[in-house]
Amino acid sequence: MDLPFHLLNVFSIAGRPFSGNPLCVFPDAAALTDEEMLAWARQFNLSESTFVTSLGDGPAGDADVRIFTPGHEMPFAGHPTLGTAEVVAALVGGLDTVHLTMPAGRIPVTRVDGGWRLTARAATLREVEASGADLAAALGIETVSLVRSDASWVDAGVEQLVVRLDDVDSVRACDPDPHRMAEHMTPPDRPPHVYAWAWSGPESIEARLFYAQGQAVLEDPATGSACANLGGWLVSQGARDVSIEVDQGAAVGRPSRLLLDIDHRGGIHVGGRVESVGRGTCSLESVGA
Repeated sequence: MDLPFHLLNVFSIAGRPFSGNPLCVFPDAAALTDEEMLAWARQFNLSESTFVTSLGDGPAGDADVRIFTPGHEMPFAGHPTLGTAEVVAALVGGLDTVHLTMPAGRIPVTRVDGGWRLTARAATLREVEASGADLAAALGIETVSLVRSDASWVDAGVEQLVVRLDDVDSVRACDPDPHRMAEHMTPPDRPPHVYAWAWSGPESIEARLFYAQGQAVLEDPATGSACANLGGWLVSQGARDVSIEVDQGAAVGRPSRLLLDIDHRGGIHVGGRVESVGRGTCSLESVGA
């Protein structure tokens, strides 16, 4: 069985090769089992890989999609959604809008200049039980750098801890501790996650997304789901009719730019550039030989 794949960079920056968050899309994955999808995600070892399990031929550009990290399935993720939209749209004739159904729901994705933009579902928020000192210690920063009252668990598709810091220097200084993250930053049924951010200008933000795997803390280059959650938090604070540039990924050598828009009704939209960088074919027979 031959298995085609596409490689893309999502939330890339124009004129900067190897920027953005890399993604692998398997457009013909209907015959794969859950175990095989997870195995292929581990084989490519990117933050996420996506698997198109069905593809409609109607004008809505509908497709069913599964998203896997090397360790587990995700109900929703931003850069896999935008990158998969690029592949699906090309497969069904170059549509400007597609609808991707995943465990978190049916997500509309629309073509924008140089890339794609998704519309996230309305976010839910819940309080954080950990103290400001606990959160700061988990992030490896001084307590005074953290705006404790602004920390919230936010879910616009996948729940993450969203923590505002006083300034960009504090974001750059983060050096998280995996044990304290596990104690204070673990959502139900998922590894510890935290999205630390600060205003870098009137309409710009710098952010970093950390997640713990065992004894290690890993950092994501560009996190659309967390950007959507940030939008949900801003909506809860009354934000409307705003457009914000979110920079992420410089600390791991993959500078990325996400565009967060909140409309007049509080709708959350996350977009960015999507660039195809390669494609190929895998062979299940050669792997099992």
